[in-house]
Amino acid sequence: MVIQFSVSNYRSIHKLQTLNFRATRLVSEDKDVDNKNISVLNDDRILKTIGIYGPNASGKSNILRSFLFFKLMVGQSLNIENLSKNELSSFRQSTVIEEHAGYFEMVLLIESKKYRYGFSLNPNGEINSEWLFGPADKNETFYFKRKTANEHVRKSDTIDYNPLWFQEGEELPLEKLGNNVLFLSFCASYDGKISKSIQNFISDKITREPVSRRRINTFRASSTNNHTDNLIETGDKNLVLKWLKEAGLPFSDIGLQKVEISGRNYANFVILSKNIYSPEGKVTGHIQMNLAEDESDGTQKYYSYIGLLLKKFEEGGVFVSDEIDSNFHPSLVRKLISDFNNPSINKANAQLLFTSHDTNLMHPEIMRRDQFYFTEKSLMDETILYSLSDLKGIRNNADFARQYLAGVYGALPVLKSFMEERTSEEAGSLNQ
Repeated sequence: MVIQFSVSNYRSIHKLQTLNFRATRLVSEDKDVDNKNISVLNDDRILKTIGIYGPNASGKSNILRSFLFFKLMVGQSLNIENLSKNELSSFRQSTVIEEHAGYFEMVLLIESKKYRYGFSLNPNGEINSEWLFGPADKNETFYFKRKTANEHVRKSDTIDYNPLWFQEGEELPLEKLGNNVLFLSFCASYDGKISKSIQNFISDKITREPVSRRRINTFRASSTNNHTDNLIETGDKNLVLKWLKEAGLPFSDIGLQKVEISGRNYANFVILSKNIYSPEGKVTGHIQMNLAEDESDGTQKYYSYIGLLLKKFEEGGVFVSDEIDSNFHPSLVRKLISDFNNPSINKANAQLLFTSHDTNLMHPEIMRRDQFYFTEKSLMDETILYSLSDLKGIRNNADFARQYLAGVYGALPVLKSFMEERTSEEAGSLNQ
């Protein structure tokens, strides 16, 4: 599970901002909320869901982007040349020259062991520093530290590994380690047990929601449903129908139709069956619908979620959704969050990280105060991230939504009327 993620100098994020999945000591009025929403593993109490709120352009999506950039680097820096350089986007609205062009760190719990791993980049997308700390006999200790020296110093001289706790760092051909490749990924490629377990979690268990569909591109629409399609192909179509029914989408049947797109490229089209009714309301037959062509964006989005969420609930990991309420009814979003917080459904303690504008979710019967985060821009136009639990004087059973919309928590847009400004400007010009 992810315990904490920190980032600085990335897109609209300038100073260090931290997203903390550790549960605070606050106690909900409804104890069932605490029991469901927190995973207790050893001495750690970890939140299963976190939602980020804030006005448009405040940096909510950039928090998620930094999270996914971290995943991309760990999984692909060894395979994609110049990945870090091409994907790097530092904060550009300050005259202060930072020591790094992007800082990223994650604290993880893997098989009951806690690791702290991170890296920073220089403006050319090269690794500026990299570190891994992990459990020792009693306390945390360093496993390896990497620091970029000047170009005349051999690369092997810049990596210090702990032979007692990180033997997999020994006798590696460091001359093959590129300056834009993470040492963790490099060790994992040589089957290092610890490095591989960390890389596998970050690159495989952190999953973003499927990309948005575009009806003008039916092939792309069909290609985002692979996980749910696999359930149908392996004989679990009734499970898919059950999930659809629970979301208020009672189709009578479902299947896949393989269609050749071009040459050797094929796509699965999801075919849904709906009932045909007589004037008296009797079912007289069935009609088939193409999911990508005939159904709403919300139905398509939910279908693509089913396979991914089932996999998360069985295997664990983190599901990342930007604007989870987009195309979803508020009741459906509440159900999704409830599923993550329900231990009888989410048996592997999967986590959900999402952004939203839906204040219907801001209720103490759904999530705790420490599960709500906010973003807002500072006077210097940089993203500030903070939790509702950071604010003093907020009761655990307060009407979070009402107080948020009233401006008690900040993170609200400053809205102005264009017509009022125009009238004011015109009046000012007449008085000159």
